[in-house]
Amino acid sequence: MIYWTKEQVKAYLVNYHMINTKHHYTINDVFDRLKSIQYDPLNVVGTNPELVLQSRVYHFKKEMLYDALYKDRTLIDGWDKQMCIYQTKDFDKFNLVREHRAKSEIKSAKHYLDLEFEHIIDDVYGIIDKDGPILSSKIKLGETKEHKWGHTKASSAAISYLFHKGSIGIESRNNTQKKYHVLEKLHPEIKNENPFLTKEAFIEFYLYRRIQSMGLVWNKSSVAFSGLHIYLKKSRDQFLKILLDKDLIEEVTINDMNEKFYIPKIALRYPIDIKDQISILAPLDNMIWDRALVSKIFDFDYTWEVYVPKDKRKYGYYVLPMIKGSHIIGRIEFDKQRGKLPLSIINIWLEPNIKLNKALQTKIDEALKRFANYLQTDEINFYKNK
Repeated sequence: MIYWTKEQVKAYLVNYHMINTKHHYTINDVFDRLKSIQYDPLNVVGTNPELVLQSRVYHFKKEMLYDALYKDRTLIDGWDKQMCIYQTKDFDKFNLVREHRAKSEIKSAKHYLDLEFEHIIDDVYGIIDKDGPILSSKIKLGETKEHKWGHTKASSAAISYLFHKGSIGIESRNNTQKKYHVLEKLHPEIKNENPFLTKEAFIEFYLYRRIQSMGLVWNKSSVAFSGLHIYLKKSRDQFLKILLDKDLIEEVTINDMNEKFYIPKIALRYPIDIKDQISILAPLDNMIWDRALVSKIFDFDYTWEVYVPKDKRKYGYYVLPMIKGSHIIGRIEFDKQRGKLPLSIINIWLEPNIKLNKALQTKIDEALKRFANYLQTDEINFYKNK
């Protein structure tokens, strides 16, 4: 067992997540270590995957991720911890997840929308095979159901089913608009077969993978453990022991904390080399998937308030954490940025124990210049609402 202070575990986590280090990481480096990045389409200063990568990848630009997904196709869109991006070479390993998700699509459509689409699945697939790459808006089969969130076409539900099942994939994307094609034409190398001989072998893989994605976990149920089988504490109890016995993970005790924590054993190979700079984190960054754990370790309570009614927000609509070295020091809110428009800062909130001085202001300015460079804009408007 490893015994760490809070300061040691902070440094370990930030270093593991490839943030504020002196190394020049690539997109492949990030996915080799973290396995998956959660996808979310909201875009104020980039989507969540782009924000995750800009804090880790040297001189990251948005087109680098797009090329990896839709030109080189070394990465692929798929379900892991909710919708994610992960390495194409891992696609086959998610066969059981896709089967589960496909069944859920049918059940959800019937239960929440009173919508039947199974009878048009083959027809929708045939159209995509013949006419793809194709936008879902170009396929209009079956009925349309109105509901409190808007309306859903039966053909759109069938497309979602085919995607989650792994029969079709995303050929290209323009913001939230996606063009679909049959998977075997996009990725002829993919078999889409379950490589695991038993359910137990899959659960072991899936839990270990999630621990790698987070770097440090405790055995408490949260959205961080969402996913087939591993959301169950009883299942995690069993397979954490298996992973310990196989020497794939290590148990950690942290001073003044009663819980047991677990890290990937391979993480002990990464020398800690933290740089005293500020980085801006994504709202769904892997390091902060478990908000309760982040609160305990970093003494930082973070809620992404985009879905909170405006009059009930404590900070703002699209507020991102700021981390200096291995300490989360505050949060920042940006205005929407597009093209070559200036990067505009609405507000910055520092934590109560952080005092703004000349040295810290310099670090903030340097971080904002790097962030503007990621967005490929040269102008920064500071403190828009001040």
